[in-house]
Amino acid sequence: MSEDTAVDDIRRDVRVAVIGAGFSGIAMGIRLLRKGLHDFVILERAAEVGGVWRDNTYPGVGVDTPSKLYSLSTDPNPHWSRLFAMGDQLFDYTRDVAERRGLLPHIRFEHRVDEARWSPDERLWVIATSKGVYRARFLISAAGVVADPSYPDVPGLEEFPGECFHSARWNHDHDLRGRRVAVIGTGSSSVQFVPLIQPQVAELHVVQRTAAWVRPKVDRPIPERAQRRLRRHPRLMTAERGLFYLITEALAAGRRFGVLRSRFQKTCLKHLQKQVPDPELRRKLLPDFEYMCKRPLISNDYLPALCEPNVTLHTGGLVEVRGNTVLAGDGTKAEVDTLILNTGFDIGVTSPIAQRIHGRGGISLADYWGDDPRGYKGITVPEFPNLFMLQGPNATSGVSSALMFSEAQAVYVADALQRFAKADVETVEVRAERAGAWTRWVRRMSKRTVYEVGGCRSYYLNRKGENVVMWPAWSAGYQLRTRRFDTAAYRVTRAGAARVREEVAS
Repeated sequence: MSEDTAVDDIRRDVRVAVIGAGFSGIAMGIRLLRKGLHDFVILERAAEVGGVWRDNTYPGVGVDTPSKLYSLSTDPNPHWSRLFAMGDQLFDYTRDVAERRGLLPHIRFEHRVDEARWSPDERLWVIATSKGVYRARFLISAAGVVADPSYPDVPGLEEFPGECFHSARWNHDHDLRGRRVAVIGTGSSSVQFVPLIQPQVAELHVVQRTAAWVRPKVDRPIPERAQRRLRRHPRLMTAERGLFYLITEALAAGRRFGVLRSRFQKTCLKHLQKQVPDPELRRKLLPDFEYMCKRPLISNDYLPALCEPNVTLHTGGLVEVRGNTVLAGDGTKAEVDTLILNTGFDIGVTSPIAQRIHGRGGISLADYWGDDPRGYKGITVPEFPNLFMLQGPNATSGVSSALMFSEAQAVYVADALQRFAKADVETVEVRAERAGAWTRWVRRMSKRTVYEVGGCRSYYLNRKGENVVMWPAWSAGYQLRTRRFDTAAYRVTRAGAARVREEVAS
């Protein structure tokens, strides 16, 4: 397959296919173009770019990482109006970047990827989409970690006679004023929308499965004067980004050092005591695990909202729905007419994209992983030739900006694809021994983190209690490991070669 200077709507045989046009897919497209690689398409199931910031439109939606850091290093944004940007600004930012960077001609909107299969005879990926079949020499999954909502398996939920929707698919046509509403789950989304819907509803029943640590949100507007200064002096944006990066790296040290976690935990305790005067309610909201074991929440108005007279906190999670009645694990119940599910996303082995990608022998990525998601640098997997992943196993952050990992992975993959184009490479597959060594190192590092020793169960862990989602060390270390493609870790064949090449000249 040759490198073309443009991609039209008719061609379905391409060198590179990218799944997803969220932040990760956009970062990947930018890096491909920077390397002079133009023969690629980005397959996007929706009619717009933006990923999570397109799909999540619930009241109060916004980022919980400082906006200066939650943006692409290739496209710093001087126009953030707040320290923590709101969802509509993030969505507009992704659209603006995609347009300015010339990615729109490469994006195939409303192309849902139903299945991708490796063809050993053709040595390429056959990708079945909702708009037809594509063939690509290389496949890159940028489908996202929080792309598909997870719905709880609770008796009677499907028979609930009222309005029921997931917070990630908010029903704006349903008027909440005067309603009796139950919010199922107390994750990062409910912390944002509960304070906004509380004054509207007649009754608000918050069903909490596990209490979470909540720390103060140090947010503020960014004056227009400051935005103009950043536009005039781009180096200031670089400096600000560096400062926020150092701050988040310092916070990330709490994953490994209990002394630092205890200081953060004391801050959260003071926040709880200050905002919740009722000792019984405070007891229900006090976690029984260490700070950072699960993702901490940041809010100044969530805890006060729970203290309002029209709000009831139920604990023990949702155990059953009987008609209009929701039953919680603590034995309490409530009559409601609206259910809002804040129950997270399909992640890891349950991710739909892992079930749809089939490697050598027809095995799906989900079946290959079983209960043990793993990949070399979180990017490549044995038995899946010419496949690259962004935000793969143990290759994202629960503390710093996840986009820093997406960009690091995009740099690594783009470097690989540029080398392959020069050397006329046909297939590349990570060596099983290198992938195994990497996984063992990640497991050793994870054992010393709060994710595994902090006394909680989270989606970071597999059934064996092993961290299979989060990067367990400094993010700078990950960036160093992905700055260049390490050919020696892979088995590579050139086009027309009959045997495996051990190395490709760069």
